[in-house]
Amino acid sequence: MDKIYAYVFENFNEAISASDVAKVAGMNKSAFSRFFKKTHRKPFTRYFNEIRLGYACKLLLENMDSITAIGYMSGFNNISNFNRQFKLIYGMSPSSYLKNHLIKE
Repeated sequence: MDKIYAYVFENFNEAISASDVAKVAGMNKSAFSRFFKKTHRKPFTRYFNEIRLGYACKLLLENMDSITAIGYMSGFNNISNFNRQFKLIYGMSPSSYLKNHLIKE
C-alpha cells in the first residue's frame, strides 16, 4: 500500500487512472479496484478526487489564486468537473467553502 500512496501523492495533479496505479501495485485493474474498495470502502476515483480536493482546499485557504486556476493546479482538466466533485465531497461550491472559512477566521 505504501507504493500506491506514494505514487498517488506524487502524481495527484496529473492525469492518472486506476490502471496506472494498478500497475504500480502489480495487479490488474479489476483486482486492484476490488482490493482498493474493500480496503478503503470507496472506489479509487473517489479517493483520488478527495486527495485532489484536499489540495485545492489548502490552496483556497492560502488564497493562492483564482478558483479556476486552483481547479487546474489540483489536477482537474475541466472546471465544471472540479466544481461538481467539490460539491459532491464537501456539499458546497468552492466559493461557498472559501466564504465559510473566511468568516470563521
